[in-house]
Amino acid sequence: MKTLFRNLWLADGALSPLRRAAVLVDGERILGVEPEITASAADRTVELRGRILAPGFLDVHGHSDLSLMARPEGFGKVSQGISCEIMGNCGLSAFPLSRENREHLEELWAQYGTALDWEDFSGWRAALRNRSARLRAEALVGHNTLRAAVAGYENETLSSVQLETMKQLLARELDAGAPGLSTGLLYVPGKFAPPGEVVELMRVVAAHDKIYATHLRSEGNELLESLDETIECALRAGLKKVHISHFKTAGCANWGKLDGALERLESARAAGIRITVDRYPWTESMTQLSVILPGKAGDLDDSSLARLLANAEERQRVAAELAASRPADYWAGVTLVSTRCAKFRGDGGGTIAALAEREQLSPAELVVDLLAADAAGTTAAFRGMSEENLRRILSLPFCMMGSDESARPADDSIGRSHPRGFGSAARFLRRLLDAGSPIEAVVHRMTGLAAETFGLPELGRIEPGKTADFAAFDPEEVDATADFANPHSPAAGVLFTMVGGEFVYRA
Repeated sequence: MKTLFRNLWLADGALSPLRRAAVLVDGERILGVEPEITASAADRTVELRGRILAPGFLDVHGHSDLSLMARPEGFGKVSQGISCEIMGNCGLSAFPLSRENREHLEELWAQYGTALDWEDFSGWRAALRNRSARLRAEALVGHNTLRAAVAGYENETLSSVQLETMKQLLARELDAGAPGLSTGLLYVPGKFAPPGEVVELMRVVAAHDKIYATHLRSEGNELLESLDETIECALRAGLKKVHISHFKTAGCANWGKLDGALERLESARAAGIRITVDRYPWTESMTQLSVILPGKAGDLDDSSLARLLANAEERQRVAAELAASRPADYWAGVTLVSTRCAKFRGDGGGTIAALAEREQLSPAELVVDLLAADAAGTTAAFRGMSEENLRRILSLPFCMMGSDESARPADDSIGRSHPRGFGSAARFLRRLLDAGSPIEAVVHRMTGLAAETFGLPELGRIEPGKTADFAAFDPEEVDATADFANPHSPAAGVLFTMVGGEFVYRA
């Protein structure tokens, strides 16, 4: 079927000036882009009434590896104009699987009710295709999953044989089409990897001319040292494409480090490394609640942590260590987002401080109780980023939009989202348009630049021969409506999203 889009302003993703145009689509391909095309050329006509037609937005940092299998409509993403997501971020991917990591990942993703009955990138992709996912999906090879497939989740230095096996598995997945490697050096077991291990894997990525994306070892107290490590490793490996995930300065004591961080990025770019970043437009982060645990408990994988906290004495010990590691006012800035713990299932959006007061527990005791009941699935948002630094980061010409969230349905049947899961694209647009950025420049960063960065030549531009992935929006109205109280509220001002010539969302 041929579809004609008329009476629109075209932001083509290639940084061309905004212009009046008509776009003709035949099936999943763009057939023509002209100042005007007659209605008789198409089987149906879609009038945009002077609004913007853009390529479908790319979410370059998502975590929908399993959620999209459970709910393939991907409503939270497609309702904000996102047509493609880069998954497998922060070192966590759904492949490669082995007897060393399969049980752990099945527990981590238990809420999705999906059997992990594949082994590699190709198998994961086939399983997703069989579910007719509405959102286009690409996935990096996650270093944590890769390392655990070879050596499990223990704190150990890999043998030369194990490292070589990791390199072979990585090469296999890159050859099969994975766009690159991601690390999550804050998490188990990636946190145990020395720089030399990362360099060896980077060399495999460089040989395939693909990208390395990293959740840095630290985004706060050791931010600058973590950036230095990443850049030094890339230079040693001869790697030219490096992407910093959810680039931030976490904790008010570290807000002044942004200038130093930006200087390091510019120095790396001058040295020949193409460094890019992504960012979600919120000052509250979100991750598993267990990342705040100090000491030995913080080095355990989810299953081991659950076993530890099954013991009442250990719960008391861990709670005491946690309480000693955080100031009393810290807990007012930690918001429970989602948990499978039945007692607190409906408390998403409440702060740990308020919930602890209600339960007549200390905040540390409440956290330990939540983790004892659901170490893998309990997530929290953490307040601690600078609004001014967020503005500066979003203004960077090499900063792309990443939601750092899973694609979820309108309900919370597979977990509750951070509001960025339903609003990152719209809020990214709104903030930059309000700051005076031209529409075509903002769209380019969300489309053409993102597609080029992650090696997706069919996407990101509206021109003849490209895939018909579109987002249509009203630049006066587009914005996020989601917040922590109502995180599954769809974005305003998004008219429709098209993937491969098919409408996957219409307002």
